[in-house]
Amino acid sequence: MKIAQVVSTYPPYRGGMGAVAFEYTERLRARGHNVHVFTPQYEKTVGDPDYVHRVPSPLHWGNAGVVPSLAYRLKGFDLVHLHYPFFGGAEPLIVRKYLQPHQPLVMTYHMDNQSAGWKHLIFDAHRRAIFPWLVERVDKILVSSREYADTSALMKIPGAAEKISILPFGIDLDRFHPGSDEAFKQGFGFAEGIPVLLFLGGLDKAHYFKGLSVLIEALSELPNESWQLLVIGDGDLKEAFTIQARMSGLSNKIKFIGSISEAEKPRAFRAADIFIFPSTDRSEAFGLVALEAAASGVPCIASDLPGVRSVVKNDQTGLLVKPEDTNGLREAIKKLLNDVETRKKMGVAARQTAEKEFAWEPLMDRLEEVYGALVGGVRITN
Repeated sequence: MKIAQVVSTYPPYRGGMGAVAFEYTERLRARGHNVHVFTPQYEKTVGDPDYVHRVPSPLHWGNAGVVPSLAYRLKGFDLVHLHYPFFGGAEPLIVRKYLQPHQPLVMTYHMDNQSAGWKHLIFDAHRRAIFPWLVERVDKILVSSREYADTSALMKIPGAAEKISILPFGIDLDRFHPGSDEAFKQGFGFAEGIPVLLFLGGLDKAHYFKGLSVLIEALSELPNESWQLLVIGDGDLKEAFTIQARMSGLSNKIKFIGSISEAEKPRAFRAADIFIFPSTDRSEAFGLVALEAAASGVPCIASDLPGVRSVVKNDQTGLLVKPEDTNGLREAIKKLLNDVETRKKMGVAARQTAEKEFAWEPLMDRLEEVYGALVGGVRITN
């Protein structure tokens, strides 16, 4: 099949939607499909393969870019796969589907849009005026978990439920695996024998919901506990977080190391004892990094959110706490810091869950089935 993946961001930008589109693209191409990626050209990027197309965007802000030329660039593809939200990209696909109704259109619904102020007004207007048109025209909607689908904005759109199929995102179980990496830990000056907490996420405004400030506040009440925190990520909010850590008296316990390469990421997880995933709202709809921790055999303390609960099983593979509950987060951290045996059991269970539910190959088989049925003219009901 000739398949177009349409997404608002794509590597080297770090983000969940782009990471999923990348995995779909590379894994489908390995299976013999002719897959191309269409994403806005926010800035000059070098090293892209010839099947990654950075489309000129006359207007863009944040991770949204208006790309009207998508309406004609997708000619000749057997199927188009949109990763949503994509403001400025979804609209041309609505037009194209109207003009070419027989070209199948699949949408992965990654998350509800959450924001405040003027952004909230824009998102709300889009949800009311444009989103129903998109849902009406797509042939299949993929969502990473049933719980997230059932509690999402999709349920307010007539006819959406009949188009939904559940397809979790996967994990490379060979690349992310249990182990210990003392050399990685010591490379950042961490003391031997002291548990390492790990936070990994974007430190920019687009990832405001990652909750690092909540974590720092929770740790500020644990200055005498034995722990050290490794913060991996970069962005325009990094300096503010660094200042918060210093003002909390935690500069000697928290290390901000910026971004690391994809090759180094598995080492970071193997150097960690506990992964912290304190997202603040349902913009966090799944949690690829929590899944990477699970595959690495690392227990996770995460926010109790729809979708995240499909990755982190409370009291089994980790602990769930109410979003933005600093007291609850602090108590969960204390519990796992002081109970080594529970940490180990949860880590083993996390790896087993990753193997059972999130291996890439069975999930790609299901994606191919969705594509094949639509291209073959057969409607899939779930």
